[in-house]
Amino acid sequence: MRRTDGRVVLFTEQAVAVFEAARRHDADVRSWTVDRAAWLRLAASVGAPEVRRKKLATAAPSAAVVEASRDLYVAAAERTVKAARRDRRWVVVAEVRRAEAAALHRDAGSPVPPSETLVALHREGTAAVLRSLVAMGPEAELVSAGCCPACRADDGLVVKIAAELRDPRLPHAGCPKGLCACDWWIAVAQPRSTRRRRRQPRSTPADSGGQAE
Repeated sequence: MRRTDGRVVLFTEQAVAVFEAARRHDADVRSWTVDRAAWLRLAASVGAPEVRRKKLATAAPSAAVVEASRDLYVAAAERTVKAARRDRRWVVVAEVRRAEAAALHRDAGSPVPPSETLVALHREGTAAVLRSLVAMGPEAELVSAGCCPACRADDGLVVKIAAELRDPRLPHAGCPKGLCACDWWIAVAQPRSTRRRRRQPRSTPADSGGQAE
């Protein structure tokens, strides 16, 4: 006995295997369709060729089509980053690399800790953020996403950009999200407080115990 389309259906023992296989295939097709669309949207965002995208979009959904859509996105992202890095468009490098790291992390099942490859992609994006801030000042401030104690502990931390590029701390090790969403902003110098010395009142004869004339 199985339920389908709101109805209870009785199957012979031999027909059950066929029914279950068909139901698994339908579920796979729905999953492949969603995943393909997600990868093709990302591919479009980094300028993947439209002809390639349309061909994959109209193909019958399958695991191979999903993999090809992902590969198209990764290849287009690599080309975009390479061109942006050459032109020192660090904001573009940061956006593409961090989006790529996040997408591949989700596709891998969001492992904690993430693989070294994913950490490297995320760090390349974070380094690009820091390089984009150099023109505005030598220091950056960490803005925590509040993911975990490790992320919250560094909130507001001000560092030298050159030092952070040599020894990056993001993504935070041990963050339960794997690739934490903490970010760098330009550090704003705090105004120095200027204290005025209070002027001492002049003493009068009355203050010193004398009498005024």
